[in-house]
Amino acid sequence: MSKQFKYEQIVHSIEEKIYQKIIVVGEKLPSIRAACNELSVSPSTIFKAYYELETRGLIEARNKSGYYVSLNGAQQKKLNQKDEQIKQNLKPLAKAKNVDEMIQELEQSKLGDIEVDFSSGSPSIDMLPIQKINKSIRSSTLTENNKHILYEDPHGSIELRKLILSKMLTTEKMYHVEDLVITAGCLEAVNICLNILLKTGDSILTDTSNYYYLLSLVKNLDIKVHIYPFNTNVKFDENEFEKVLKKKRIKVCLLTSNFHNPTGLSFSNETKKKIVTIATKNKVSIIEDDVYSDLYFGKRKPFSLKHFDTEGIVYYCSSFSKTLVPGFRIGYCIPGSKTEEFAKYKRLISFTTNSISQAAIVHFMKTSRYDFHLKSLRKKLHLNMLKYGDALIQYFPSSVKFNIPKGGYVFWIEFPIHFDSYLFYRKVLEERILLTPGEIFSTNGFYKNFIRISYSEPYTEKIEKALKRIGELAHFMLNQ
Repeated sequence: MSKQFKYEQIVHSIEEKIYQKIIVVGEKLPSIRAACNELSVSPSTIFKAYYELETRGLIEARNKSGYYVSLNGAQQKKLNQKDEQIKQNLKPLAKAKNVDEMIQELEQSKLGDIEVDFSSGSPSIDMLPIQKINKSIRSSTLTENNKHILYEDPHGSIELRKLILSKMLTTEKMYHVEDLVITAGCLEAVNICLNILLKTGDSILTDTSNYYYLLSLVKNLDIKVHIYPFNTNVKFDENEFEKVLKKKRIKVCLLTSNFHNPTGLSFSNETKKKIVTIATKNKVSIIEDDVYSDLYFGKRKPFSLKHFDTEGIVYYCSSFSKTLVPGFRIGYCIPGSKTEEFAKYKRLISFTTNSISQAAIVHFMKTSRYDFHLKSLRKKLHLNMLKYGDALIQYFPSSVKFNIPKGGYVFWIEFPIHFDSYLFYRKVLEERILLTPGEIFSTNGFYKNFIRISYSEPYTEKIEKALKRIGELAHFMLNQ
């Protein structure tokens, strides 16, 4: 047997500890200096060992934080999570129930006697700086002689618009305060865009899966809805995309380019640029829903489609609902080339947006807490994702597949093709556990064998017990 180098011995030792769960997913490894002192080796030896472990997918480096145990390579291999990860099965399947009724049932279930809720795509209250938010609410209501009791500017608070634009400067182009309109959440922003860009009989192109309330907005319009597999692990085909735009006479694309709900996937920068370039060439507008981009696990915030927009064809929509205060319902839009038309429609449907909520967010952002909060939230979510992912691998059937998210809140989990996620949702609900059946993310009966599980709640013994029970029920259902 050939003699092992010292760094290889270190790799083997750490690898065994991970497999035996002596050190667990999300746990921090000793710093380079600490490991050198502990093992009496040089920094270069530790660097080589950590680099090899990172290459194998056993650990991951976090910017300015150190090295942490990741979902290990053997487990990823077990789930086929390499280049051939999940290729979406797009064959329509018979619906177990009307999708609109499913959505209504899900929302009613949230109000019931639920022990553990895995259905939310928003932050848990335990992940939010509640005391600081309450302080901002109190402070904002005591200033400026009760100004906030009156109507706010229909375009939104000037201070808030300035702060949002300054926050976007790191990744986006320079915009003016007149270019941005505050809305009652991102859904209102998307709804206004749909109404000013489309008329009866027009065609829209959207993903094969989408957040169900976005789908409801589209279905309520008298337009033709076409689907295209944007958020999959299959390489984006720019030629096919352009053919579809022309053949279907598409007027608008409705897209989520970062941490898509429900798949959790993001477009590459190359794909984003191609989509915008081709849409611009074909005079197609893009409505971009970008509510999750601040929740990235990498070193920097991902670019939006808007970043590559040179002609005002991208209507950028986002909000604070997924990052700070869901109940405030504060969103915003940079409406491409139709800012005035957007603002006029906003005035017609709701005139203005809640002034106290806007003032509270202004106060929170001005006291330099928002960036700190986002950094803390990303760290907590990343750790949640690792812990939840490890539990999914440990307790769920080996036949399931899922992507490892690089941001956002959700796992999109694929079961064998015969699996009925709606029936499974009902079975799990009997245990007072709530998850989301995949079918409600489609208008065409797709994804009947998928479920979505959110990792927005901190990982606890209660969460682990619930995931284990879901896994047991999945084993039982697959073996029937």
